[in-house]
Amino acid sequence: MIHTRRIEKRFMQGNLDIFGDIYDEIRSHYENEVFFESIFAKEDIIYSDGFVHAIEMGLFPELEIHESFLAKRDQEYHHLIVNKKCYVAYFNEQI
Repeated sequence: MIHTRRIEKRFMQGNLDIFGDIYDEIRSHYENEVFFESIFAKEDIIYSDGFVHAIEMGLFPELEIHESFLAKRDQEYHHLIVNKKCYVAYFNEQI
């Protein structure tokens, strides 16, 4: 179970990862040093409801996030806010 705290933002309701559950799930999936330099290591990230749900369902985001949607990319995506800026994270099915 992922423990989050609801937070209202200008254009979405989001979730703060209060105990580091999301971070721990992603880190355990990507067991390499590249992960520790990724954006998900920040403590002040606000995750969309869909992002949290995807993690709970066993999906994992790619380690690269994008400032906008990528054209013709037929893949599940969810939003996160880092330093007051909204990003898109694309998800892959669990391996």
